[in-house]
Amino acid sequence: MYEKETKSYYHLPPLNDEFMFQIIFCMEDQSNEYLLDLEKQVIVEQVFVDQREAENADRFLALPEWFPSDGYHTMEKFVATLRNPVYRQKLKDVLNLGRGVFRQFKDVVHEMPSIERLWFHFKDMEMQKRIYEWYELYDAAFTFSRLPGEGLEDDALEALQEDFVFSDNVTEHFDEYEKLRDACLDLYRSRNVSYRPYLLKKIEKAWTLSDKDRAIFALTPEREVVAIIIWHHESSLPAIVRAYYVCTPYRGLGLFHLLFDRVCEQSKRLGAQQTILELWDESIPIESMFREISTKTVRKCIFIENSSWIDSEK
Repeated sequence: MYEKETKSYYHLPPLNDEFMFQIIFCMEDQSNEYLLDLEKQVIVEQVFVDQREAENADRFLALPEWFPSDGYHTMEKFVATLRNPVYRQKLKDVLNLGRGVFRQFKDVVHEMPSIERLWFHFKDMEMQKRIYEWYELYDAAFTFSRLPGEGLEDDALEALQEDFVFSDNVTEHFDEYEKLRDACLDLYRSRNVSYRPYLLKKIEKAWTLSDKDRAIFALTPEREVVAIIIWHHESSLPAIVRAYYVCTPYRGLGLFHLLFDRVCEQSKRLGAQQTILELWDESIPIESMFREISTKTVRKCIFIENSSWIDSEK
């Protein structure tokens, strides 16, 4: 990708946030070419250094390349990782359009600030990886403080928090609580499974608030409630997350993760040392969110068709 020949008395500037931002800006600028002046430690436009470069070619270093094809592949990778079903399909359709794909992709992600923020974060991380490769190639003294990819989910969640506000005032948001409860129950009523009556009974009970139940709501800046988590706390016993729901357009963004973080923080302040999460039916895949920490399964519920079991025993 790059030609590795740099005089030993030249070195790259420190890779701080400001310099990283400057490089990314220049990589995205497709109308101009830029070079790094190793002597003055600044980025300059190619048109202003042609003569000096001819006199001392070792003084100037080409910045990492970033072509339109890199941008397109980055969009493809982002869509593949996006867990929100609505916008994943919208963006897939855009990528198949051909002409005007970059503009239309930008317009779609702009429809929802949280999706747009995740996109900008993802694109920046991809470009930073390219810059890391460039630094490794030209500066033997450069080492990573962390490998690319580590901690990116935490960074994305931190960025996502800026798009939502959180409230634990059940009285203020009781009408929204009822709407989210009904939406959750409707979801399970539509499940065409033989254990639906059992499931509905358990879900209805989980959504029934008692005096010791608490709730945390996620709201958009326009004060629209789009997610909820309900949990129970009693004395120094473990906190129990009983119910949760994220409105369809906001799924797959990490909202459940942010709500669960707040449950753990609040319950710890109240004296609870552990948190128990009850998973039901389609929410069971959430268990993968905890794969990197030590967990213990305290209960499993298995539904068996009796006829299948009896036939298998014959």
